[in-house]
Amino acid sequence: MTCIIGLKDKKNKCVWMGADSLGSNGYSKNVQAQTKCFKYKEREDTVIGSTSTFRQIDLLKYDITLFPEIDKYKNVEINHEYMVTKFIPNLHNLFSKGFIEENKNGVVSGGNFIIGIKEELYEIQDDYSVLDNKDGYAAVGCGEDYAYASLFTTEGTEMEIKDRIIKALESAEKFSCGVQRPFTIINTMNNEVITVE
Repeated sequence: MTCIIGLKDKKNKCVWMGADSLGSNGYSKNVQAQTKCFKYKEREDTVIGSTSTFRQIDLLKYDITLFPEIDKYKNVEINHEYMVTKFIPNLHNLFSKGFIEENKNGVVSGGNFIIGIKEELYEIQDDYSVLDNKDGYAAVGCGEDYAYASLFTTEGTEMEIKDRIIKALESAEKFSCGVQRPFTIINTMNNEVITVE
């Protein structure tokens, strides 16, 4: 299920994120009131879009322990190194205590999601890898291939960022049985929430 999209906005120095609303087990489906992309509770400049399970969404949405090293009065640079060395251990702790981490044959895995912090965008994979896509966009979920194709074809056009995200979500909805509106679109710049029914 799911399509989550993150897209860097170089002009406004922020990250936009969009998500669908479908919950499915592969046999049945329900549109969920709980949004799959949201502002991180402790940081106004951070947005998260999550797939995998709704338990993971719950943990990420209400947690307050992912950035304990950051004091709002100190200038700490959040970059790839920070995400790997500080954020991931905190995330691993959250997931292991939250009962969603799996250990299969000695291989530990969490869940897949996208996080935008200020103007930086990262994909966190199941094995806790931190991806920093040089194209400036990321997509996860069963609709990700369709979203990537759409984002590529709208790259370099005059379309607004939010319209590119809507078009990519529409593409995923058209071709993936696990993606359905309403779509929610947010950003790291302000508290605007766009809903596309």
